[in-house]
Amino acid sequence: MLTLLIPAASLGSFALAGTAGARGPIVPAMITLMICLAGGALVLRGLAPGRYPHARLGLCNVITLSRAAGIAVMAGLIAAPGALSGPEALGWALVALSALVLTLDLADGWAARRSGLNSTFGARFDVESDVAFAVVLAVLAWQADKAGVWFLTLGALRPAFLMSSLIWPWLSGALPDAMWRKTVAAVQMIAQVVLLAPVVTPPASEVLAALLLAGVALSFAVDIRALHARRDVVHGV
Repeated sequence: MLTLLIPAASLGSFALAGTAGARGPIVPAMITLMICLAGGALVLRGLAPGRYPHARLGLCNVITLSRAAGIAVMAGLIAAPGALSGPEALGWALVALSALVLTLDLADGWAARRSGLNSTFGARFDVESDVAFAVVLAVLAWQADKAGVWFLTLGALRPAFLMSSLIWPWLSGALPDAMWRKTVAAVQMIAQVVLLAPVVTPPASEVLAALLLAGVALSFAVDIRALHARRDVVHGV
C-alpha cells in the first residue's frame, strides 16, 4: 500500500504545484516525498508484531493511510505559495482535496467499527493525522491571507499540549469520551476547509478564524482544567 501511495502523493503534489504555476514544482513533490517516507516509517513501526493486534491492515487503516497521503500532498503545496493566492491559484481544487481528506476522516472510524479492527495504533494514527491536517490547513490559510500569522496558533495547540505533558505528566492522563469534544474537532476541521474557499475573504475569513481559534483554545482549557483536577488521583502528585 505504501509503495503505491508514496509515489502517487509525490506526483500529485508535483502536478498541483505545476498547475498553480510554481516555478519549481519538484520542491513541493520532494517535501511530500520526505513527509511520506517519515510517516511510512512510523506506520511500519506501529504495525510491527507485538504492537498491532490484528493479522491484516483492514479498510480502516487503508483509508487513514490514504488520508495521510492527501495531507502530505497539501503539506508539499506549502512550498508553492501561489497555490492559493497567485494568479493561477488552485482555488476550489484545493478545497475539494481538503474536503476529500475530511470525508475520509469520517470513513475510517466507521470502517474500524464495522470490521472490528479497532486498535491503539489505529486510534493514535487517526488522531495524529487530524493534528497534521489542522496544522497544514492553518498554514495554507495564513499563506492565502485568510488570517494573520496568529492563526498558526490553532495548529500549534495540540503539539504544544503534547510537549507540555513532558513537563507536567498529569497532562497525559486519559480524558473521558465526550460528544462535545468530537463536535469541536469536527467543527474545527470543517471550518478550516471552508476558510480555504475562494469566496471566503477578509474580513469575514478573519472573523471566522478568530472564532475558531477561540473555540478550540477554550476546549483545550476545559480539558486541561479537568486533567489538573484529577492529577492527584491519577499520578499521586
